[in-house]
Amino acid sequence: MGSWNACAIEDTIYVLLVGTCSAASYLPITLKNSLKSRSPALIPKPKDWGHHISISGFYFLSLASNYHPDPELAAFLAAGPAPVYIGFGSIVVDDPNAMTALIFDAVKKTGHRALVSKGWGGFGADQPGIPEGVYMLGNVPHDWLFKHVSCVVHHGGAGTTAAGIACGKPTVVVPFFGDQPFWGAMVAKAGAGPTPIPYKQLTSDALAEAIMEALKPTSLERAQELSDMINKEKGSDKGAQSFHQMLEVDKLRCSLVPRRTAVWRVKRTQVRLSALAATVLAQEGELNFGDLKL
Repeated sequence: MGSWNACAIEDTIYVLLVGTCSAASYLPITLKNSLKSRSPALIPKPKDWGHHISISGFYFLSLASNYHPDPELAAFLAAGPAPVYIGFGSIVVDDPNAMTALIFDAVKKTGHRALVSKGWGGFGADQPGIPEGVYMLGNVPHDWLFKHVSCVVHHGGAGTTAAGIACGKPTVVVPFFGDQPFWGAMVAKAGAGPTPIPYKQLTSDALAEAIMEALKPTSLERAQELSDMINKEKGSDKGAQSFHQMLEVDKLRCSLVPRRTAVWRVKRTQVRLSALAATVLAQEGELNFGDLKL
């Protein structure tokens, strides 16, 4: 089989096979099961979901093992208690300077140190002075960084949420759009952080209060409990195993050369052909490419 990518669309999985013919082809495979890549520890499986729906756990790409922090960042982390992380990833706001000032003011009110990610929004870029106890971050892998902070404040993206909880950190979510309010609500419901603060309702007072709520012993303990469960789930392994169990492998094989992947089907038949088989048959005059369907 060539290299592949896959995406689940309703009740059908479409496997994109690359490198097996001149044009990539989509082979639909009807699913008897559905796979959800989220943690059952954070979001328990709903009671009305049948056995055909599997929840694997989060998928993580480990980047921490190859990362070495800048000396300035390492020195900041070593100089005092674990700081609060505040970052909104790829979110771009209308007034980054006002947002930066709000963040700095909230940090001052908490009395805690903070790592503030510049992100795509360019926070801190035009700020004349960075407060004492605040370090402006560039791009740092979350799976390394979150092990060195006290709690995390972010926009509620699925990946950032998973990374924070997996590291056992209480989480404050400031959702902007999309599925972000959902992840914020799930974190709060699980007891690993306060009620999310919608971006349009964000104030320095509200952010400072939410951070202090996240740092309460009950939130810290619950976040660590979730972390322990998530790290036992082995989501990537279970997800890969479930994905392969769902594939109807025989329908991916060439009818004439089964060791090769089928990329064509002869119209009005169930005959599936690999690029090699189709080319040979066409060269021998036994097949017209017009009779083939991707």
